Amino acid sequence: MKPKVQADWNNALQILEGHSGWVSSVAFSPDGKQVVSGSYDRTVRLWDSVTGAALQTLEGPALSTVRNWVVEGDVSLLWLPPEYRETCISVWNKVIALGHESGRISILGFKEGPKYI
Repeated sequence: MKPKVQADWNNALQILEGHSGWVSSVAFSPDGKQVVSGSYDRTVRLWDSVTGAALQTLEGPALSTVRNWVVEGDVSLLWLPPEYRETCISVWNKVIALGHESGRISILGFKEGPKYI
């Protein structure tokens, strides 16, 4: 039987606070000196991983998925049928990559609103 492990939040190396919505992604920089976090509050924040200091905040509407739709800000752009619903996403500028349960990946680009590239 495995021993139970309990987190002791008093001894955490850092607790980064600042997002007002759910944090949906977190990653370290290649050198481990910074952490980036993305949130449903429509911000991406860059942190110093040693001090916990907020270094930069990027704001604005970006492509994401909400309730089976590709959205930009509050605008629904494209409804995703069940076989195209994502298990993970990545966004770069106006391009969104969707990973699917089937093992496929869809890459979609948008010019303005619902206009595809």
